[in-house]
Amino acid sequence: MQTNKNRKTSRTEIIEQIHCLLELWVLDADLINKTDEQTNLIADLGLDSVSILQLILEIERKFGISIKDHELDSRTFSMMGNLVSIIEGKIYEIN
Repeated sequence: MQTNKNRKTSRTEIIEQIHCLLELWVLDADLINKTDEQTNLIADLGLDSVSILQLILEIERKFGISIKDHELDSRTFSMMGNLVSIIEGKIYEIN
């Protein structure tokens, strides 16, 4: 039971950290604060492919992870929930 609680907390913390990173590309703070796991980074936040790649680079730095080229899929990285899952998985690989 405690594992599920830690997992939810972990996902929440990841989303909060992504919110901070999104401030580099999304000027509307209210829009960023409304993002959740269902948010489409392209359709809802207006990020383009270059912004997504820059975000991925910032995520790698922030979380100390490495996302391989073959793991980059625009469909996967366009949804906040998918992005959080990838980050979470990479963090657990390291630990």
